[in-house]
Amino acid sequence: MAIELGSTSTATPGTPAARSAFSLLPQRVGVADRIAFTEQLALLLDASVPLHTAIHELQRQARKPAVRQVLGELHADILDGKPLSRALARQPAMFPATYTHLVAAAEEGGFLPQILEQLKDLDEKAQNLRVALVSALTYPVVLLGLSLVVVCFILLWVFPRFADLFDSIHDRLPFTTLILMALSDFLRQYGSLVLAGLAAALLAGKRLFASAAPRAALERGMMALPGIGPTLMGIHMVRVFRILALSLKHGVPLLKALSAAEEVASTAALRVAMQRMRVSVEEGRGLSAALTELDFIPPLAQEMLATGERTGHLAKVLERLSEHYQRKLEHRLSTLAKIVEPAMLLLMGALVAMIVSALILPIFKLSAAVH
Repeated sequence: MAIELGSTSTATPGTPAARSAFSLLPQRVGVADRIAFTEQLALLLDASVPLHTAIHELQRQARKPAVRQVLGELHADILDGKPLSRALARQPAMFPATYTHLVAAAEEGGFLPQILEQLKDLDEKAQNLRVALVSALTYPVVLLGLSLVVVCFILLWVFPRFADLFDSIHDRLPFTTLILMALSDFLRQYGSLVLAGLAAALLAGKRLFASAAPRAALERGMMALPGIGPTLMGIHMVRVFRILALSLKHGVPLLKALSAAEEVASTAALRVAMQRMRVSVEEGRGLSAALTELDFIPPLAQEMLATGERTGHLAKVLERLSEHYQRKLEHRLSTLAKIVEPAMLLLMGALVAMIVSALILPIFKLSAAVH
């Protein structure tokens, strides 16, 4: 049985065609690839296709060489008799620890298609939050970029054409015109050096923040920003809550679930939080003892989690909290976009108006003096 799910290219990782493709195309495997794989595998297994046949079919139809290579190795491991969870654990670039733990629990319980569907939903909800964040920032960034292009065009092309005229009335020019004339001269003379300096700064920054300590300092700075910090932390917190809820709901032990959540936590603060929770559980003090020490977890969430732990409904509480905070985050991102867009329009309008007035006012003054 074959279900058409993508490209029907039959190149395998071992063939020369595949090797040449690897050298030409990007190798990165993203969340979208994992979502597609999970959904399609669940569909095939639900249709009673054997596991090794399903994975081979997905490998055959994969468009990206990197995905095709991962699925080829999965298929080989399955044919060697390895459980799916162990085969997935050998591909950490595509499948995080939480994914493999949940698949292992599903293999033991016999509900693999159902858990694959829920893993797909988990990734899709996290992706939706990322898309909402990018959507909220895209329009302001585009406006800012357009503003910079307009300003550079005026300074590098328009102002030089008025240079002789402005020099003749230099002592009567407004202060803004003098500043912009000086900036125009500077950019025309040293523009290439400015661009080279910016490129060097970007490369140096990229190398600097590749190490742990500067990256942690940048993260702390971002988290301290009003509005932005709580939003970013909320996105990461919702993801961790949802992963813990799904893990506990399907029988993954709490310590293993916390360890897996620690691995997928995207911020140092959350990783420390997961470590404290795990140590607290190992010492027999429970989650609530660690929760009281974490400032970024809201009091409502702390109280609900402590209650869920006492009553044995921790998975249900985590699931409800993740849904609650996802709705709050989506509302906050929507509000942020509504506020930032007009603010950026006003800023761009004010900037362009200032530059145009710096051009026009001297011309008016000269015209009035002539008449």
